[in-house]
Amino acid sequence: MPSADVATKVLKLPEVLDLNAANRLHEQVLSHKGENLELDASQVNRVGAQCMQILLSAAQSWQAEKQGFQVVEASDAYIKTLQLLGISDESLLPKEMLK
Repeated sequence: MPSADVATKVLKLPEVLDLNAANRLHEQVLSHKGENLELDASQVNRVGAQCMQILLSAAQSWQAEKQGFQVVEASDAYIKTLQLLGISDESLLPKEMLK
């Protein structure tokens, strides 16, 4: 359950989340530590395993701290990468897939 007294921030993910983007993604995610975070993955065209690992780790950290962490929109490429990697963490699935 996300903390209701903390504002929710939206992080728009870039088109390419590959090894070159991993460090920047890590920094961006950490800059929102302590805040409820929604991810907009609607423009993502390519996702590497390293960036997906960062997102999985972040989802677990936010959950442990009882902060909100959710993908609100996702491209087909993002969803296909989740499926290919066998990731079923609800925090990384877009809201429309959870209905």
